[in-house]
Amino acid sequence: MISKYSRSRSKSLPVSNRNKAAILIIYFGLLSILVKLFYWQVIQGSWLKTAANNQYQRTLTQQGKRGQIFTSDKHLLVGNISKYRLVAYPQLLTEDPVKISKLINPIIIDDYQPYQESTESAKREELMDELEEALEQKLNRKEAKWVSLLNNLAEETKSEIEALNITGLDFEDALVRFYPEASMAAHLTGFVAKDEAGQDVGYFGVEGALNKELSGKKRRITLTADALGFSLLGQKKPPLNSNQGRDVVLTIRRDLQSLIETELKKGMEHYGAKSGEVLILQPQTGKILALAAEPKFDQEKYYQYDPYLYKNPLLIDLFEPGSIMKTLTVAIGIDTESITSETECPRCDGPVAIGKYSIKTWNDEYHPKIKMSDALAKSDNTAMVFVAEEVGSDVFEKYLQNFDIGEELGVDLYGDSDTPFPQKWGPIELATRSFGQGISTTSLQIAKAVSAIANHGQLMQIRAIDSVINPDGKEISVEPRKIRQVISDKAAQQTTEMMVHAAQSGEAQWIYSKTHTVAAKTGTSQIPAEDGGYKENATIATFIGFAPPENPQFLMLVKLVEPQSSPWAAETAAPLWYKIAEKLFLSLNIPPDHQESIGYN
Repeated sequence: MISKYSRSRSKSLPVSNRNKAAILIIYFGLLSILVKLFYWQVIQGSWLKTAANNQYQRTLTQQGKRGQIFTSDKHLLVGNISKYRLVAYPQLLTEDPVKISKLINPIIIDDYQPYQESTESAKREELMDELEEALEQKLNRKEAKWVSLLNNLAEETKSEIEALNITGLDFEDALVRFYPEASMAAHLTGFVAKDEAGQDVGYFGVEGALNKELSGKKRRITLTADALGFSLLGQKKPPLNSNQGRDVVLTIRRDLQSLIETELKKGMEHYGAKSGEVLILQPQTGKILALAAEPKFDQEKYYQYDPYLYKNPLLIDLFEPGSIMKTLTVAIGIDTESITSETECPRCDGPVAIGKYSIKTWNDEYHPKIKMSDALAKSDNTAMVFVAEEVGSDVFEKYLQNFDIGEELGVDLYGDSDTPFPQKWGPIELATRSFGQGISTTSLQIAKAVSAIANHGQLMQIRAIDSVINPDGKEISVEPRKIRQVISDKAAQQTTEMMVHAAQSGEAQWIYSKTHTVAAKTGTSQIPAEDGGYKENATIATFIGFAPPENPQFLMLVKLVEPQSSPWAAETAAPLWYKIAEKLFLSLNIPPDHQESIGYN
């Protein structure tokens, strides 16, 4: 017989086992949670922290403001202006995309580049419809967190759209290049464009040569974001100019640059030239006071121009200098004591025979026993051959190299490099090079060489940069640098006197200044043909000179390619040179030194 107590105990056993089982389950559950916590917080803690940061933080790369470019008189030539990109967050839009596109399209259409450039009303209507349709399609991309609607919007456009208070639209700001002086000095400044990676890069001119100095520094910034990846309100991004690049001050003067660009364009139209150049140097310092070439391009709309216009022709284009080379020839002859200005040419009574070749004067007129000063004035080829032969080919070649013909200029402009220098120096090569044929140079090279004559025989480093300004405001000046003494001061002075005589008595005497003494020389050279020889009825007219002769304040080169009114420099390049010079005398405060009445013939 089972007692009551026994029955009661037997019934309580299953309950006790269940309690134990429950306790074990809870125990193992807690243990499992602790293990999991240990695993995620200790073992995987670093990974979790990184994942959280990736989810709630956005890291952006910010580019500092690009340095600006100024003229030497501190007028802004190239600066930065704020433009805006209109963006949308489709998942946050509270208005219908069709309605939004119709609202903003009339506002942003004026900043739409194809619309700006279109002149036909029908085409403009078509572009408005195309833009509205494109906006609607982008706004309907509900799967996208962010879409770009249009770039380069003006401040006024941004304000008008913000006034609409459309949820889901926002703006991203950026700095783009702007040009307060329009296309002034385009060949000196170059331009900024996007590279393959979408980054701003300088091309050509100073923008290309000093891209690293001008470029702002990159830095990474981190912003806190919400679950959708959008930046939380109230966060301030560091200013774009906090890591800005260095500003650059050019050597050119704004007034002189404007002067030569205006006069060059007029001169080309007047003489029917295919292209043209004007260069003004300061002989004592090597500074480029002004540099212009036509045709040119607009830096802001560079993409609308043929790429060949981007290069600086005064730096890149080779040409045979013609008779302006004769200034170097007589300078070499005087410095080597091979001639003086009074030396008579013993074999200038007719063409010079060298092997199978016969060298003539440009006008087929000959002057027996002509003095060297008159030979330069009359641009006598046979006299120059005499000088070169007296000097000798080895010495003549060495002098041209000392004048840096064929050498890199060392100027901070994109594309600066050395140029081909003749290797063969036989009798006929020496003869033709004495009067500027059979040898090629650039406008900057020949101007640099002649400026040594103007500067007492000292060859100076050509400069386009006056100073650089660090982000902290500290300005660092670029000092003049003497390269070498090419000829003696005495030889330079005698050559200068011969150039004054050439300007007063040579073929351009009809346009000689009535008020200022000038040392100058014409140059008319033929243009080599692609199949050998020279083009018919096609010349390059140049005129190079400096003033005042005893202490030059400027040296100027004018070059016209294929002028149609006349092939001769005395009738094209020289008049343009004097027209610009008359205004230079005023701008540079050069007082008159004579009052002569020169007749025109």
